[in-house]
Amino acid sequence: MPGVDTFADAITRFRNRSVHTYVGHLLTFRGQILQDGEFGVQSGWDTATNTFMLEWLVSLDFLRRKITHNPQGVDLKTLEARAKDLGVNILDNVTRLSTAPEGDEVARPSGREFDLPYKLDGSDPNIPTLGSIDLRNVDARMFVTALDQHITEATRLDSRYATYRITPRESLMLYGSLAELVDMCVSFGGDENRLPIPHGVRPAEEPRGPTASPNRETGSSTS
Repeated sequence: MPGVDTFADAITRFRNRSVHTYVGHLLTFRGQILQDGEFGVQSGWDTATNTFMLEWLVSLDFLRRKITHNPQGVDLKTLEARAKDLGVNILDNVTRLSTAPEGDEVARPSGREFDLPYKLDGSDPNIPTLGSIDLRNVDARMFVTALDQHITEATRLDSRYATYRITPRESLMLYGSLAELVDMCVSFGGDENRLPIPHGVRPAEEPRGPTASPNRETGSSTS
């Protein structure tokens, strides 16, 4: 089934196993942050959540470089270096993966196409569409929107026609949007960036019904 909402342009059937794996890790990350009790409340998110998110992004960046076929040794950049430039000091102990396993020089037969095992049409309760998620926090909504766009971008790479690996140029494209997600963590994540914005009880949450909300006009007005 095609994707909907922020996944509307995602291509859900292709043969590249590496892209299937990368998308799977992205969706796991998405599911974990949406289950975090401190994510999506008020503005920004707390330091513990921010640390968790940054570590996940660095791990995804390692995977990006791992699945890149780079015989020319193109500088693929790293989120670790970028994050340190931005003053994030949590990444020193993250295990670094090797650049790429051997075997890229071996000619491979074309593999068959197969569907993503993840439903992006809203039918999977573990992958809710953004429109169905109660995110009061506009910063959190911005982050999830960017993450969903990154997931969609990954499914649209030209290398989806390949059986394995992506090209260095495509890898740098993915790096660009991962770096954007890191920038959001630096700008909006952490206790120092949170703003105490109370949302109160919204009309849809009013236990006596939306019409009983104190800020809702009732009755008819006369001129």
